[in-house]
Amino acid sequence: MKLRFRPLMIVQRPVQLLVVGVVGLILIGTLGLLSPLAHTNALSWVDALLLATSAVCTTGLSSVNVAEVLTPAGQVWLALLIEVGALALLVLAFGFVELGRKNLMGRAQALEELGVRAGQDFRGLLHRVLTLTLGIQLVGAALLLPDMIRLEGAVKGARYALLHAVMAFGNAGFGMWPDGVARLLPSSLLTLMALVVLGGIGFVTLDELERNMQVRFRRGRRPPRLSTQTRIGLQVTGTLLLAGAALFAALEWNRAATLGPLAVPAKLLNAAFQTTVARSAGFATLDYGHFAAPTLLLIMGLMFIGGNPGSTAGGIKTTTAAVLLAATRAVLRREQDVHLAGRRMPTSTLMRALTVVTLAVLAIGLGTFALMLSDARQRPLALAFEAVSAFTTSGLSVNLTPHLSGSGKLVLVALMFLGRVGFLSLLLAFRPAPSPEMRLLRERDFTVG
Repeated sequence: MKLRFRPLMIVQRPVQLLVVGVVGLILIGTLGLLSPLAHTNALSWVDALLLATSAVCTTGLSSVNVAEVLTPAGQVWLALLIEVGALALLVLAFGFVELGRKNLMGRAQALEELGVRAGQDFRGLLHRVLTLTLGIQLVGAALLLPDMIRLEGAVKGARYALLHAVMAFGNAGFGMWPDGVARLLPSSLLTLMALVVLGGIGFVTLDELERNMQVRFRRGRRPPRLSTQTRIGLQVTGTLLLAGAALFAALEWNRAATLGPLAVPAKLLNAAFQTTVARSAGFATLDYGHFAAPTLLLIMGLMFIGGNPGSTAGGIKTTTAAVLLAATRAVLRREQDVHLAGRRMPTSTLMRALTVVTLAVLAIGLGTFALMLSDARQRPLALAFEAVSAFTTSGLSVNLTPHLSGSGKLVLVALMFLGRVGFLSLLLAFRPAPSPEMRLLRERDFTVG
């Protein structure tokens, strides 16, 4: 009896390629951080693993002071991990599409994971997105450069400008100073906010907006209407930014430890900044350990929703939240069908949205439970906040991450990994292949999760 070896067995589906690719990046990143060239002080393998996972999963959680522990080479390595991690889904899906051209089902699934519509030129999309990403980050670094030079000098300031631009667009806000980014000028905070929003609206959305602007300004023609997914994503993003900032300001306006001592313009800027980065970036201008409990719950809600599909942001995604709200509205109105933006949502989309939310709640619940077992002395709300931040790859912390036990840090590693690859994607990665009859029944119309 002959045994036949199938070398690509583990990557027969796009989600399998994603899982294997992210694991590989994390392991390579951990080994790189453990190199003597990457760190100055003692760095345990647990801290290196957490830091590498946080970078690859574009989170921003860290159990060490990155500026003190990592050498300049280590900081560059960290930025490279963030950059590769931010583009991992896009590049890995492209690799599967190119390697599996004969597998039409696999190609369609790879495109769906990114929110790419049927008929789009994926090769051209990849080239445009990579160019656009690099351009946005370089412009952001140039805008941050004067402020960084003011704080750190020419050489270190240039490195910090590029590092913060990469972190902001990649939605991985590692703290380089003890006070977060509070020492930056308002113009720099606005630049970081813009980079975070651009990174969180999704690569496909960025490409569509860029092409529409070319049609309008270069060709002088009326651009085509934005796709349903782009319109919904932008509407939900705008609503979350405005409503979140208003609620945050109302909750913290007079609190002495947060917004209270600041002037009105500074209060408004800090409220807008915190709610912008709360959805996935992890930067901070205020100490989250001083926030009121209702404010922490608000931020946890923003983290849970996250950004758009196919973006560097985490969470259940804006489109998932929109679909579930539309379904709730239909139930309350006793309507048979669910409509969103003038379109009927297929049952498969509703089921996927519900599954994404259910699995997210389950993962966060189990993660919080595990943290309560490993770090029983910590406040339950702080542990729950940490679990939500890790799973949604937001990177915010109430100053708890460095004080967790080794077991607690490993729980965060698992949550960040699940949040980046998607709990649903992980479960689907090694499921039995559907029968041809089931494949014919599939509907693909709207990306969620």
